[in-house]
Amino acid sequence: MNKRYQILSIVVVVVLMSAMVYAAPATKVAAGNALSAEANTITVPIEVSNSTGLMAMDIPLKFSEGVRLKEVDFENTRVSYFDFKIADINNDENTVIIGLINQLSSARVDALNDGTGPVANLVFEIEDPAVNQITIEATETTKPRHAMIFVFQQPDGQSVENPKFDNVTVSLSGINNPSVPDKFELMQNYPNPFNPETNLSFTVPVATNYTLTIFNVLGQTVDQFNGYSEAGRVDISWNASNRSSGVYFYKLDTDSFTETKKMILLK
Repeated sequence: MNKRYQILSIVVVVVLMSAMVYAAPATKVAAGNALSAEANTITVPIEVSNSTGLMAMDIPLKFSEGVRLKEVDFENTRVSYFDFKIADINNDENTVIIGLINQLSSARVDALNDGTGPVANLVFEIEDPAVNQITIEATETTKPRHAMIFVFQQPDGQSVENPKFDNVTVSLSGINNPSVPDKFELMQNYPNPFNPETNLSFTVPVATNYTLTIFNVLGQTVDQFNGYSEAGRVDISWNASNRSSGVYFYKLDTDSFTETKKMILLK
């Protein structure tokens, strides 16, 4: 664990050691509705409902395979004004530890007021096109120790709670982003037959390198397009003004997909 999280562990321990014993207030931690802000990226808000001022939160989470946690965003959340906001992301172990403390400096910073809403946004990048859901659950670490712990402000001191995080499975289907296709697809060229130009289109559900090869009936390559695309649709115009009439084939190759289609040049 890096030095910044060793500092978080020390701060949390100090806060907990100074806490007085009170009845723990009712608190709920949950994942909100997922949304897609850009191609191949899914954002899942982590929401907290609290009825008493929150001073510190330690939120260790584990997520399922097939995705990469790109970042944890605290902007425009309920804790954007906190002194201490940090996320330790470990994509090798599919874990993230979120640490939040309202005040570290001598300047007064209010505890989190009563309410409900996101305290962090998990921004996932889909690595496996076959993945159709993300599972998020609470976890614990031992060196240093992290568990789901909240520290509340009370009239005469502080209270500590181990809030429950309900494991959640977020479906990636039906998320509002029509620009992200759900599969690889090589479309039929248009127009077809054509003279002398035609449009070759394909869709990719994840960021990928691609090669689009055009060859004749003898299997000879007559043109080739190489590139990289984020998830979405790619359109390539092919001008065959220097080619003779006949049947041609175009083949799409990506890291995980290959397909070939036929087209006719008719002059």
